[in-house]
Amino acid sequence: MALAVGWLAGCGGGRSGPAAPKHDVEILFRRMQAVWNHVFTSEGAGEYRMARLALYQGQKETRCGRFSAGPGYCPEERLVAVEQGWAEAGKKDEAMLVYGLARTLARHVQHELGIEERVAKAIRDDGRLKEDLLRKREWQTECLVGLWRRHSDEKSPELESLKQAALRWTAVGGQEPLLAAGEDRTAWMQRGFEGGELAACNVFATAKGEPGRP
Repeated sequence: MALAVGWLAGCGGGRSGPAAPKHDVEILFRRMQAVWNHVFTSEGAGEYRMARLALYQGQKETRCGRFSAGPGYCPEERLVAVEQGWAEAGKKDEAMLVYGLARTLARHVQHELGIEERVAKAIRDDGRLKEDLLRKREWQTECLVGLWRRHSDEKSPELESLKQAALRWTAVGGQEPLLAAGEDRTAWMQRGFEGGELAACNVFATAKGEPGRP
């Protein structure tokens, strides 16, 4: 299993049976949060409050509503919820499992940076901006995935594999519908990887939201 080689070497990746997906996702989640804690600390971005992880079967009720597919994020609880059937399927596709968890945790990073709150307020103030703001937030989510990949010590999956997973996400993804075109999302992921710092992902200050612009 590729996952055992890339992420779980020496961490019990050879386990099998119903407990394996839970074990795998918990390890991935812990390592990803360690990267974000490092990024926040090194950039002086304030305290990174750890997200909580909940693995569930079928459905899960949260303060943000009912989750029933893939991974989802509830900012009101700082909760990353992962459906175990999705995690089990992810054992056959390392890039999709890692991308899905990284993308969902990136939503938590946006919450910790205050992006979630500011976007919600801007939409309340002017509902006509909703689609544009949510699209830009989506670009930023992808950018943060690239930033995480840049700072992660793990060798796999590589950035190009994560980009391909991002393009497949529409068919097998999580709770939120996608608004942004695939090429824009992967371009922002590349920008986060190359920029290597949180400022590279400030989509709201970028002219027309174009990754190539300063």
